[in-house]
Amino acid sequence: MPETPEAIYQRPSDYDLEHVGDTDDIEFFVSLLGRLKPQRVLELACGNGRVTVPLAEAGAREGFDVVGLELVPEMLEAARKRQEEASSAAQERLSLAEGDMRTWKAEQPFDVIVTPCSSVCHLLTLEDQLAAWRCAYENLLPGGRFVVDVTMPDQGAYADSFRSPARELVEVDLDTFDEATQTRLIRYKTTRYLAHEQRASIRFLYDKFVADAPPERSISDFQSHVYYPREMQLLFMQTGFEVETFYGDYRSRPLGPNSPQMIFCGVKSR
Repeated sequence: MPETPEAIYQRPSDYDLEHVGDTDDIEFFVSLLGRLKPQRVLELACGNGRVTVPLAEAGAREGFDVVGLELVPEMLEAARKRQEEASSAAQERLSLAEGDMRTWKAEQPFDVIVTPCSSVCHLLTLEDQLAAWRCAYENLLPGGRFVVDVTMPDQGAYADSFRSPARELVEVDLDTFDEATQTRLIRYKTTRYLAHEQRASIRFLYDKFVADAPPERSISDFQSHVYYPREMQLLFMQTGFEVETFYGDYRSRPLGPNSPQMIFCGVKSR
């Protein structure tokens, strides 16, 4: 089973707070779809629709349909609410479905499948990863594209895990404020890298402050697979894709040693 940090994914409003002001990835995918000119687009692990609904708005302008697939019921319900707040044209272009990215089968294939926001990092085993890539392949038309966005490994963040005894890195990695709800969220992150499993064991501790209400504290523990560039290429190659291109950030700059992201685009053989 894929590993999901249930605490935060079961609180979609807090998930929104984590992504206040995050638009770079949305702009990247909207621009990408504008260039590819698809008819049908699938977003795997669409969460609460943060990226999905803007894609549907783009689809309303440019003439393509969007399907969002999500496994966690709370997130899917939040995506449905976000859909209701979208323009009527975007609502018509968007369909949401509950399902698993490793096994889901669409009635009609897609031109483009996207997986933003490091969602594939919740796939901890090679078997699950290959299953997800194969599932994407089977749901694409010949010549269709599968675009996967993951964070580049942060070697500095993992360095202490190689000491003896291993030490965990603790940092304040997020401090956001939502003007609309007058809510502040501070996130403390503890990371331990398990080198032999190529996995990061992560704890998020959240402090939320809402107006005059007492502060709220919550914890989310989960594990995340750490991908490397050649591994990403191999996953595409082993599942029938040709790697068309890859980028190092949301501005489509080349992948390099200091790149924050790895964004790979694979093409299904015709």
